[in-house]
Amino acid sequence: MAENPRDLPRDKNVLPVSYYHAKKAWMTRILFRKWFFEEFIPAVRKFCEKNGLEPKALLLLDNCSAHHDGCELKSDDGLIQVIYLPPNVTSECQPMDQAVINAIKIRYKRKLMLKLVLENEHLPFNQRLKNISLSTCIEWLATSWDEISSSTIRNSWNKLVDEFPGYENREILPAEENSQSQDIDIRLLITAADEAAGTKTNDSDIDCWLNDKVVDSEGNTLSKTCYEYTDEEIVKSVLSRQDDSTCTEEEWLDTSCEQSEIDESIDQQTCYDEASNYKPDFSSVLKSLDNVIEYVRNDTEEVKKLFSLRNKLIDTEWNKRNT
Repeated sequence: MAENPRDLPRDKNVLPVSYYHAKKAWMTRILFRKWFFEEFIPAVRKFCEKNGLEPKALLLLDNCSAHHDGCELKSDDGLIQVIYLPPNVTSECQPMDQAVINAIKIRYKRKLMLKLVLENEHLPFNQRLKNISLSTCIEWLATSWDEISSSTIRNSWNKLVDEFPGYENREILPAEENSQSQDIDIRLLITAADEAAGTKTNDSDIDCWLNDKVVDSEGNTLSKTCYEYTDEEIVKSVLSRQDDSTCTEEEWLDTSCEQSEIDESIDQQTCYDEASNYKPDFSSVLKSLDNVIEYVRNDTEEVKKLFSLRNKLIDTEWNKRNT
């Protein structure tokens, strides 16, 4: 990732997520260590203080190479520590991979499809894709995480104990029902996107996309979630002790939109009801709201509220068109 993408503010503290950059866009040991000491430990202590708990925590991590930096990861008082799961067991016993990450991705992908189907409808479909900015993706990700309930996180552990009697007959919890309905909704959105793009997506491709399966050129499934260092890279890192986190802005990041297309969109925004009273249409409402969001960009709390309102408007429009 670039250090300062054109679409993001210079002050990354106003973003709803922690933004770091690395040359290969992978998590690195340096970045992870920085996150652990500068963000995780303070966040744990703040949470514990707020809830009257002892500031004590154990962070479970997979055996990714970026999580090891040769030094023990723990707080200065030793109450916040890290332990590692055995290698190659991510899909079997890592709770985040069991349900939580998938729940976030489902919500993120739904927001993506809603934008492609409902916004910039006057533009060709490929142009709609190009107009999706990095800042929008970050907002979607942050909102998707905020939508995850504590019950979803608790329920993620259920899949680790399916050998217990009665598991198959257990009651489906609301969080799981919501996840299933989101899945169905995305399939409807993909159908609508196919109509806009003039394409046809088969069920197997949709399943792969929803389950975040990535394949190589030979069709083999790739499941790596973190960069694995080669022996040569490890040796070079130890010898040089250089921070690889600096990089130039990536050339592919282009969030520009033709001004003529914007002007055309604005010209089409005004509509009137039967009584000739002014009544803005869906596109103009979103455009106005986007302007307000941009105006208060440095106020994180206000931006969060406005994005919540924006998401509600989009959901309402989608439901209206499908009733």
